[in-house]
Amino acid sequence: MISVGIVGGSGYTGEKIAKLLESHKGAKVEMICSQTSAGKKVNEILPELKTDLLFSPIDIDALNKMDCVFLAVPHGAAKELASKLTCKVIDLTADHRSTHTYGLPEFNSTEIQNAKLVANPGCYATACLLAALPVKDKIDSVVFDCISGYSGGGKTSKYDYEENIIAYSLVNHFHKSEIQDKLGMKVSFTPHVVNAFNGLMCTAHITLKEETSKAELSELYSAKYASTLTQVSETIPCTKEVLNSPFCKISFEVNEKELVVVSVLDNLMKGAASQAIQNMNLLFGFDQKEGLL
Repeated sequence: MISVGIVGGSGYTGEKIAKLLESHKGAKVEMICSQTSAGKKVNEILPELKTDLLFSPIDIDALNKMDCVFLAVPHGAAKELASKLTCKVIDLTADHRSTHTYGLPEFNSTEIQNAKLVANPGCYATACLLAALPVKDKIDSVVFDCISGYSGGGKTSKYDYEENIIAYSLVNHFHKSEIQDKLGMKVSFTPHVVNAFNGLMCTAHITLKEETSKAELSELYSAKYASTLTQVSETIPCTKEVLNSPFCKISFEVNEKELVVVSVLDNLMKGAASQAIQNMNLLFGFDQKEGLL
């Protein structure tokens, strides 16, 4: 049984990690840190959790007694924390995505298994990359049009979601550089938020270098995602099909050189917490799906 610490445990993602690990056969949460709730009972702030733990202040010595620590803190706060940790670390911020092992299990499982620090992908980046990576060598250009539930903004988000659809960061969202880095090409990317708590849809408009049949593309996607938590669907998926699940679902249509791929996932699960636990499972030799189904 491995011991687990969570830093940022009172946020949406930290809470989700703790809840998922309650059913994990090989891992136990022994420390949950929160600067704003330190000293309070965890289950008083987060009543869905079955734990007697108190929220702890950040204590590096105590965290280093854990086998694995999840960093579910604001972007920019993980770099200094991670530099002080000697245990295995899974960072859910953007701080290490360009410098350390990238935690997208469908494409990087061997490297993840041997890592000390795994950088969990962003939610938009996960959906976009899973839509496009199987045909990476065939892409001439790509536009990612994405929609997310408002939980992606965290508990302190400033937007007015009531009966609203919001486009934001039209050309400079930080996930854009992450996607470009892993895909190896320039992309267009626009995020939107809708009045739904969770769920995320990416519509990838891909111009192929040459005409490719649907049968050939089906073979590429199906082979890449066999036995993974990404599923290729015959019908266009919607977000309700993946809510509160660790799966990404993908479908596509192609017409000559025009390929349109739709990928859906839960931004708090495959876009954050469940993918982080997938990475932990790889780090410690568990089945990837342990604690997730």
